Amino acid sequence: MVSEVLNTSIPPFDLLSHEQIETLQQSVSIAYFQAGQDIIAAGGNPEGLYIIIKGKVEEYDESISGTRDDQRVAQYSEGDLFGSLAVLKGRARDKYQAFEECICHLVPARVFIDLVHDNPEFRHFFHKGLATMEKQRLRLTVPQGADDFSLVRIRDSVLRDPLIVAPSTSIADVVLAMRDAHIDCALVECESCDENYGLVTGTDLLDALALDGLARETPVETITTRELITVNASEFLFNALILMTRKHIKRVVVMDHGEVVGVSELTDILSYLTGQTHLAGVQIEKAKTVAELADASRALHALIRTLNAKGVKIRFMMELLAALNGRLVAKLYEISMPSEVLENTALTVLGSEGRWEQIVKTDQDNALIIADDFVWPDDVRIPLLNQFTEDLISIGFPRCPGNIMVSNPEWAQTISAWKATMTAWTQDMSEASQMNMAISLDGHFVAGNKALYQGLSHWAHDHMRGNDIFLAHFAQPVLSFGVPLTLFGNVKSDSQGLDIKKAGIFPLVHGVRSLALKYRIRQTNTYRRIEELVAAGAIHERLGRNLESALSLFMQLRLQTQIEQLEAAGTDDGSQVTHNRIDVTGLNRLDRDLLREALHVIKEFKEWLALELHIRG
Repeated sequence: MVSEVLNTSIPPFDLLSHEQIETLQQSVSIAYFQAGQDIIAAGGNPEGLYIIIKGKVEEYDESISGTRDDQRVAQYSEGDLFGSLAVLKGRARDKYQAFEECICHLVPARVFIDLVHDNPEFRHFFHKGLATMEKQRLRLTVPQGADDFSLVRIRDSVLRDPLIVAPSTSIADVVLAMRDAHIDCALVECESCDENYGLVTGTDLLDALALDGLARETPVETITTRELITVNASEFLFNALILMTRKHIKRVVVMDHGEVVGVSELTDILSYLTGQTHLAGVQIEKAKTVAELADASRALHALIRTLNAKGVKIRFMMELLAALNGRLVAKLYEISMPSEVLENTALTVLGSEGRWEQIVKTDQDNALIIADDFVWPDDVRIPLLNQFTEDLISIGFPRCPGNIMVSNPEWAQTISAWKATMTAWTQDMSEASQMNMAISLDGHFVAGNKALYQGLSHWAHDHMRGNDIFLAHFAQPVLSFGVPLTLFGNVKSDSQGLDIKKAGIFPLVHGVRSLALKYRIRQTNTYRRIEELVAAGAIHERLGRNLESALSLFMQLRLQTQIEQLEAAGTDDGSQVTHNRIDVTGLNRLDRDLLREALHVIKEFKEWLALELHIRG
């Protein structure tokens, strides 16, 4: 028996007053539709707002040429509502058809319009911004049956009970306790350690007995690691995997409100995620030659397609692939350079790789920081760095058209030389100098001596504090490209497609980068910069949320066209350099609408940024 009473405890009906709910309940009725029956005809005047009780409804844009699959832009199921926009506009643009036998609540159009008019919060729900639209897009475009791994939290998935032992416990007793608990590590109580615990693993115990010759009765505190790598229990599972990839570790200690609540092992996490992720990481770590690294690099392209097909969110994909690509570059540097070079240099990746926002390899952007007192003759240094660049090309990182590579002496300098170069960039107001500085500020350490990178990075940010004139010039390139919107606010493109990097990605990323510099935010990732800017009150929360959604959409559209280009070229080795142009006419209705809204966000952001940083157009 289907109840005629509408559940008003759920959004958006929970926004209504008691009197408004009574009016709604008195007017609502039940509507029944057979499979294949039109509920709202394209161009028709809808009877009202529909809320699905049972069944599925599909929305079709019949202005799109092609098959029914091409015309289908959305599917609605139990609990979803549809028809609101058609009622508000007085005319339906699309057709809504019952996909299977369907029962709906029907709110008459006149009642719905009165509620929208009288209740501002209820009205706001239906006048959705880009961030809400993006959530709808994700729901509609994730393949049916796909698991959204990026939304799984550690506390809900792979949390093992921790094994905690006293520092005086013998190695033999710890081994027995680990065997009984079916875990490969133990936390050791330690007042001087991070979080009051140290860590010992099965490998540590085996090495102590077999290699170091320690007695079975030796207290475990003598072989305990003092530094814990921890994550919060509410953290996303995918983030834990990224952390393990970056740190090259097999487990993390899970904390909740300052207390240890468990341990997550890499093997457990991989039971939730695609096994290819782990295989790619293992392949990189085991590689001892350039050829073996090239094989590992090719495996990453299959991983990209798998993650994309499984509906993993673009932000998590970017961070994971950046971590794996970073390990590729680091491993190559480590097997290519003598130990004295590794001790006296710091290799950094720049640009989108440095921001953790690269998925498909485009070109290599990297730089080298050399210790001032390191003697490295040209006849030794130049051949080594030239060969490193060539090897990067061979493992799938194409040559940088702008020659931003360590084989270029301008991008491999001592600390003192780098300081002089950066000072000159801040004084030279040319666009080339400003972009060089921008690329450098997005640098991320990958191999060598990290202290060299950290010292120069701190100096660079301190050196530019309070320089408003520099900031205005630095942000000027944001206004270099117009937003591709027509006079009527629609997306504008040419026969070659829309350059999504120039139109959306660059102005968003560089604008946020400029604000981060002004507000002394050290993050390099654009999403994290936005989060900190919002937290600091530098930008409004609504704008920050819309910028994040716009960036995700731009990146997803670019990834899709890059995958299509690689498949068309029949290559999986990264040798195919992809472009950033998307075919707007080939997008479905929902993606076109989202793209238009995202470009309007960019237009709003650019106008606001010009005022905020005193940029002249």
